Amino acid sequence: MTITLPDEMRESLERKAAVGGFASVNEYVADVLAADEMPDFVETTRGPDFRTREELEKLIDEGMASGVAGEMDDAFWARLDARIRDRAAQQAGSP
Repeated sequence: MTITLPDEMRESLERKAAVGGFASVNEYVADVLAADEMPDFVETTRGPDFRTREELEKLIDEGMASGVAGEMDDAFWARLDARIRDRAAQQAGSP
């Protein structure tokens, strides 16, 4: 399916996809549509929902104020990378 969008809307979607950690605008749009079609399923499978930089910054501030965090050493980043790769592989295998 091909959808033509005005440049402003395309740029907005690109920013939202990047901020949301999506590999592409296609993944972001598919996630938004899935949330619309299956809100109960999406609530249990996706991470925090934010649409703007301000919302993301608010979540970061809340996280920073929530207490002592674990050390962000090489092992932390390796675990995070593995989780992201696993999730991407699961999504790629989904119909």
